Amino acid sequence: MTFRTLIPLTRQVAFAPSRLFFSTSISRLNSVVSATPPAALNEGEKHIYTKLFEKFQPSKLVVEDISGGCGSMYQVEVVSPEFKGLTMVKQHRLVNEALKEEIKGMHGIRLTTKAST
Repeated sequence: MTFRTLIPLTRQVAFAPSRLFFSTSISRLNSVVSATPPAALNEGEKHIYTKLFEKFQPSKLVVEDISGGCGSMYQVEVVSPEFKGLTMVKQHRLVNEALKEEIKGMHGIRLTTKAST
């Protein structure tokens, strides 16, 4: 198979609507952030959610255990006015500091932060 025959194949895979990736955790996305964690979260997710909500008063907060339920890896998205004027590195440092004790027991954490307007 030559490079020219591969190009049409990659276009089909990359741009075919039937093959687009959609998150399976849409129900975990919180359009309205409240002090009470969503009921769909497990205990570890609720703990992290509550801690981050109290610290940052975010306009968007998503916490998801991506380790399969064992609590060793989390994906966290925080959008907060607390981050206004800060670089992404400083935003991540603030979240890491807030979750310092929790991170000690984790395998990893994926952070997405953004300043809200």
